Amino acid sequence: MGRLRSASKAPLSVAGILATPLFFVALMAFSLLVDKPSVEVTKKGVEVLGDPLRSTVAEIYLLSFGVSIGLVLVGTAALLLPTRTGVVVSSLAAIGITIVLLLPLSGWEADHTARYPLGTDLIPKNDPSDLMLRGEWEENARRTAQEMGFWTIVIACIAIAITVALEIRRRRGVKTPPTPPPPPTVSYPA
Repeated sequence: MGRLRSASKAPLSVAGILATPLFFVALMAFSLLVDKPSVEVTKKGVEVLGDPLRSTVAEIYLLSFGVSIGLVLVGTAALLLPTRTGVVVSSLAAIGITIVLLLPLSGWEADHTARYPLGTDLIPKNDPSDLMLRGEWEENARRTAQEMGFWTIVIACIAIAITVALEIRRRRGVKTPPTPPPPPTVSYPA
């Protein structure tokens, strides 16, 4: 425990920063994977699709928070490594998690579209209040996840690049310029 207190917090900071965009990538991805409409049976025995259950929405948020917390835990474990190595480990973990979330997005998009035959607004296409075409929300969610995932990876790569640059600077022995001496004192004759 003492090692964690005295360690540089850079790996944890990088993991915390990357956990934020990663949360939104996970939110979009898990919305496509888990979200489904509720099914209500009318008095006539007809099945009607309704809004998703609150438990489904809670599951999406818990999975998304779980991904972010997992990255922060990797950052916490990276505190036990040398600072520069820990930053790289946190960044690589964020890149890996992002790629794992982005790879199956197209399939999840198709599955989500199939679960909502009228579109996510659940309004028939011939109704004038229908604002969203079938598959439109899914395409927007996939594109948003991909764009946020791209920027998560870019931020992680920038963190790695800064870490490598600082390590190269340290190894080359680049030193700061010396502090100039204080100005001479003025003495007045008595």
